[in-house]
Amino acid sequence: MRGSGLFALRMAWRETRGAHRHFVYFLVCITVGVAALVGVQSFADSLTLAIARSAKSLLGADVEIRATRPLSPDSAVVVAGLTREGVALTRVRELVAMAQAGAGPRAPVQLVELKAVEQGYPFYGRLVTDPDRPLASLVGHGKALVHPSLLTRLRLAVGDRIRIGDLDLTISGVITEEPDRSLGVFSLGPRVLIAGEDLDRTALVRPGSRVRYRTLIRLPEGRDAGPFRDALARQLTDPAVRVLTYAQAQPGFRRFWDQLTMYLGLTGLVALMVGGIGVAVSVRAFVSEKLATIAVLKCLGAGWRDVLAIYLVQTALLGLGGSLAGAALGSALQPVLAPLLARLLPLPVDLILSPRAVLSGLAVGVGVTLLFSLWPLLEIRRVQPALILRRPVEPRLAGRRPWPAALVIGVGLSALALWQAGSWKVGGLFIGGLAAALLLLALSARLIVALSRHTRRGPLVWRQGVANLHRPGSQAGAVLISLGLAVTLIVAVAVLEVSLRRELAYRSAGAAPAFFFIDIQPDQAEPFSRVVTAHAGGVAPDLTPVVRSRLVAINGVPIAPDATTRREDVWYLTREYVLTWAAQTPHHNTVIAGRWWTPEEAAREPLISVEEEIARQLDVSLGSTLTFDIQGVSVTARVVNLRRVDWQSLDSNFFVIFSPGALGGAPATYLATARVRQRDEDRVQSAVVAAFPNVTAIPVREVLERVSSVLDQIALAMRLVAGLSVLSGLVVMAGALSITRYQRLYESVILKALGATRGFVGRVFAVEYALLGVGAGLGGAALAGILAWAVLRFALEVPWSWAPATLALGVLAAIVLALAVGFLGTHRLLGRKPLGVLRSE
Repeated sequence: MRGSGLFALRMAWRETRGAHRHFVYFLVCITVGVAALVGVQSFADSLTLAIARSAKSLLGADVEIRATRPLSPDSAVVVAGLTREGVALTRVRELVAMAQAGAGPRAPVQLVELKAVEQGYPFYGRLVTDPDRPLASLVGHGKALVHPSLLTRLRLAVGDRIRIGDLDLTISGVITEEPDRSLGVFSLGPRVLIAGEDLDRTALVRPGSRVRYRTLIRLPEGRDAGPFRDALARQLTDPAVRVLTYAQAQPGFRRFWDQLTMYLGLTGLVALMVGGIGVAVSVRAFVSEKLATIAVLKCLGAGWRDVLAIYLVQTALLGLGGSLAGAALGSALQPVLAPLLARLLPLPVDLILSPRAVLSGLAVGVGVTLLFSLWPLLEIRRVQPALILRRPVEPRLAGRRPWPAALVIGVGLSALALWQAGSWKVGGLFIGGLAAALLLLALSARLIVALSRHTRRGPLVWRQGVANLHRPGSQAGAVLISLGLAVTLIVAVAVLEVSLRRELAYRSAGAAPAFFFIDIQPDQAEPFSRVVTAHAGGVAPDLTPVVRSRLVAINGVPIAPDATTRREDVWYLTREYVLTWAAQTPHHNTVIAGRWWTPEEAAREPLISVEEEIARQLDVSLGSTLTFDIQGVSVTARVVNLRRVDWQSLDSNFFVIFSPGALGGAPATYLATARVRQRDEDRVQSAVVAAFPNVTAIPVREVLERVSSVLDQIALAMRLVAGLSVLSGLVVMAGALSITRYQRLYESVILKALGATRGFVGRVFAVEYALLGVGAGLGGAALAGILAWAVLRFALEVPWSWAPATLALGVLAAIVLALAVGFLGTHRLLGRKPLGVLRSE
């Protein structure tokens, strides 16, 4: 009998309708996993749409020219000539500075992000202020707008005065909304907005000062920003200049959220993979129940392909149904996920129903369903028509297992993971990690079941509970793998959070400097050191000379302004390099290739030491040359050693260090670090700002606290998505208990018939569930520790921090959850009378 597609569909519907209760757990497994994927992807699409809608406002212009120094005369001429094309221009300068409330060495101070604007700002978007008046009336002539948080921190009000640099400013209002504020996960301080002419009066901009110069461009109506940007970039040959369109606004913010949502999506994919194990368990149990039906169909002439088609169609329809429910639940999950990340979102996001996320979730959900069900469904090939008569005496299926299908399943699941990751590197790491975790959990599950077969000692309750792990039809292996994988994920997130918090607390407690001081002029270095030493209990600061530059050539080959490279390389090519020089290897640096220079070698030619990671990105090695542009002067130096830097030290570390004398005559400033007792921090900061208004103090403790706050929000979102994996694992366990429900019922009444009490039977089941929880908890916690160590060691380069309490809590939670689910799944069985059950046999 060769069944048509219509026959397969009709039979699939008939089989599903007759066993709909059997597939409840099947559907829930898929629903939970797809909900995680759709919820994360929908939120990501909502954020992308919000950024796209506000793209011009986020830049404040159609095109922006960005530089770390004033435009060269040639570039300035090119930009000035744009006005003849009907282009509007305005200039913005941004830097960090210190705001002081009052005068004197004890006046409170606050690090601020200072922005100086000119007429016409902003071209797009709206600067919302209180009072709501034209910008020209609120800034200029010694007036400033501030963020409300500055008033709170310095205990000021509108109309009070603050001092920035050499200028006293009157607070004219507060900034409610700023269109082109750089969108980072945290800022160094509150915003202060002033006029361009007032910035010149502060005397903050000096040679070597760290200032970002932005020229905002508004194009005539209808002119395309892309071609205009390309033509302008070809005319501006200064390597320190970058030209961006509104479509490229806020690249760092976009990259951060792309990566965060990608990792959240992969976490959701783990939840779906855990649910896939539940699908495999359900399909396997269903096929076992339908062996007689399958044998009858084969007796009537149906080939194994016809029968397989029936159950594949059934599985696909069920997967589609679960995926649709998951898509609906995931769309509803957005309002739950968004508030957890609200503090990281500096712009409003309108949550949308994303068709792309829904279709993607449906595709992945159905794909995972079919791939996980393929192995148990292929058992249909081994069903012989004679099984109708021989099953009572020969219950095991003849023939070999479908091992070639394992390759198809592995490739399919890997393809889904790569699609979700959107990156070969990240997807490959995810696939490798998931495969290793599944293999280790499978081995541990087999070991636990094997050990249970050899347990002969202990009380009867213990022996009976242990024996249940290897009973015929037991799903202990699937439960241990699925629940263990879920425990791995959520405990790993917790261990990572604990380790990062301990590292931040360690740095904040004194391992890191209390302050970074920047923009110290050469003639201020000695008096600055005296002031800090006098107010810090006699501890002198560490002063390091720095020179700001741009990389312009590698091995003599100029870097094209629009060089097409891998995304991670772009930052290394376009960033500003802060250079220094040193006669000896700095602290927290280790030479890993070559050696440090001698005074004689340094006197012969310019030499450099390069940090290992940037050397890899730039593809340079010993003997290579790098050329830097320093205020229009090119300096070429030869690489003589590579260094490994301990960035977690938070000391003055550098990507590139020159030999002494190589940067002679370059415009240098000083960077200082100071280790100050916490009770002296305010006094030191106020004294420095009072004596040197142009010097900016960056309090490391405040920065670490902001990082910790960001970590809180990210960890909370990760725990929410990882929690869905735990839910999937519990659903798998509940499904496994449902499959063995009749066996448990029969076992319990037999024990009762032999004199066991209801409490005895309950304790037997409790031992079984507790052992499942212990096995899944220990396996998951061990893998979580390994995973957290690998991420800390290789991705974050943070020392491993042992977290026994977190790991133990993970094991305990797995035991409690296993007992709870087991009790809910079997408590009704304990009340059944033996006589009624045995009579039905």
